[in-house]
Amino acid sequence: MVPGCSWRLAALCLSLILLWVSEAAVYQGLGKCKYKDKIFKPGQKFQRGCDKCYCAEGGYHCVTPMRPTSWPKKCKPIYMDCGYRIVYRSDPERECYAYSWVG
Repeated sequence: MVPGCSWRLAALCLSLILLWVSEAAVYQGLGKCKYKDKIFKPGQKFQRGCDKCYCAEGGYHCVTPMRPTSWPKKCKPIYMDCGYRIVYRSDPERECYAYSWVG
């Protein structure tokens, strides 16, 4: 096995699971886990704006919330704390479903 390959494979699997379950986009960076001049150690979690990140050996992995791109005309998106809800225009308390999302 290639050195360092096992954590990358595990990170990839976790990323794909998170993407499938949470409808979120996943990205990664190599090198130090750094955000706003603060360095994080492997195993630590941190937030980059609305993105939730995890520091691993050799880099970091982040999950960014998806945003809706299309929805029924009778519905509308509402931005809420780093995410969106799709609701009926006539009854904003009732959830509606988006046709598509992008990260």
